[in-house]
Amino acid sequence: MSPGAMLAFAERRGISTLFVYVTPTAAEALLTRDRDACATLRAMRSNGRRVYAVAGEPDWAWGPAQLPEHAALLVRLAVETGLFDGLHFDVEPNAVPDWNDKPTRPALMKGSVKFYDLLRAAAPYQKIDIAVNPVFATLTTGGSNFMRELARRADSLSIMSYRSDPKRALEWAAPAIAQIEGAGRRWRMGAEVGDAEPGVTWRGTPPARFSSAMVDFDNLITDRFRSPRYEGLALHDYDSLAQMYGEVDG
Repeated sequence: MSPGAMLAFAERRGISTLFVYVTPTAAEALLTRDRDACATLRAMRSNGRRVYAVAGEPDWAWGPAQLPEHAALLVRLAVETGLFDGLHFDVEPNAVPDWNDKPTRPALMKGSVKFYDLLRAAAPYQKIDIAVNPVFATLTTGGSNFMRELARRADSLSIMSYRSDPKRALEWAAPAIAQIEGAGRRWRMGAEVGDAEPGVTWRGTPPARFSSAMVDFDNLITDRFRSPRYEGLALHDYDSLAQMYGEVDG
């Protein structure tokens, strides 16, 4: 994936927010004000688009004593350069194998909260978006709802309620939305277009049908929740989306 191809795709499709994974190498280039790297970011933010810098590793959910180097680099980017509109972290404690061990799960939830406490302390004035699994709304940590605790440490959340049936996606996401709304935070609804099992991904859907389905999905969310905090759909991932529309980066 080239940044130029993604930018062109966003222009053609009217995409208003980009979530861009920023490697440590790319972060260093931006911090040293590399001309080409900075020009690419400015182009991505043209025409009112917002760009979030993305990072995240499941192991961060163990609650490090200090911010991991990659996360700290993104904080420096946000604080020192102003090149991004916010930071997005996809930590996913549920992706750690020990998550399935019920006696260990509380430590991962506690560690996740600790990670976001470290992040918020390091970047108190930056916009932070967190990717969350709907199951978090069914769990408690420290006597409080896990989803609510994560929401309290974020400005917005992206709900990974990945289902290729919008009604099923909304039913799964509803408890999470209630917790996020209760915390007064903004939120997006995720839709998967990459590799995943049937019933989860929209991969392989004809593009015209997919576009129509996303409009219907968005309308369904708006009609059901009528929330001023809803910020739209978040599609994962770009490479699969471009392939779906026959715009593969050559």
